[in-house]
Amino acid sequence: MGELDKYVIRYGQDVDDLSGEVMIGEADSYPEMSYIVENLDSGTWYFTIQVLDKEGLVSEPSEPVSKTIRS
Repeated sequence: MGELDKYVIRYGQDVDDLSGEVMIGEADSYPEMSYIVENLDSGTWYFTIQVLDKEGLVSEPSEPVSKTIRS
């Protein structure tokens, strides 16, 4: 991986189908980045993160993590 460009957060309620996606630019400016995914329905949500470098190379996704939202 070269110089960081973007973070990609994928999420969904099925760990095998993370169809939601957030792309965050200027990753090199946020080495300890945090992000809040809003408007999630109740239930368990799964998330992974990847990084893209300025040459277009993409890292493998992280291991999924989960968060349970209670109504």
